[in-house]
Amino acid sequence: MNRKLWPNLITASRIVLMPAVFTAALLGSRSWFVVLLVISLSTDGIDGFLARRFNAFSDFGRKLDSAADYLTLTTGLAGIALLWPETMRRELPWVVTGLAVFFAVIAFGVVRLGRVPCYHTWAAKVGTAGCALSLIPLLAGWAAAPFHVMVVVQIAAGVEELIIIQLVPTHQGEIATCWHAWKLRRQRRQ
Repeated sequence: MNRKLWPNLITASRIVLMPAVFTAALLGSRSWFVVLLVISLSTDGIDGFLARRFNAFSDFGRKLDSAADYLTLTTGLAGIALLWPETMRRELPWVVTGLAVFFAVIAFGVVRLGRVPCYHTWAAKVGTAGCALSLIPLLAGWAAAPFHVMVVVQIAAGVEELIIIQLVPTHQGEIATCWHAWKLRRQRRQ
């Protein structure tokens, strides 16, 4: 099999796992929900690593990865709401704020660029990994502060993506930071 297909196959596995993740939540199995969600989230790092390793970047791969991320986010939140309803009620303002920024980026991207942006910025990657890890102390009942910090990081990452959308008038593949977007904008003007 062509190694350049591996990243997309791993990304697709994340999508395929979501019905099982949601079923575990519906059945009330916290342990299976967590195990399946962790497996799914780990594929997010692996697919990116393999894409870089095999130089297997494509617009399709970026879109597939973003779709898998959105599906994992919504399934994960639904599962947490079902399995940890008291935690979800307590943290709802934080969750809603993070989601508002997340959907603002999507909406602004569709309006400005005619499509959902798939930048995969460094801040978004740190925020995603950090949010996933911050769920450990949150759902274990130890502390909410790490989750709150990571929501703030996600908000900053969202603001950065809004700035990138404004700086780059057409969709461009991955853009790591605002600085990279600014540099790209200057290159296009020359």
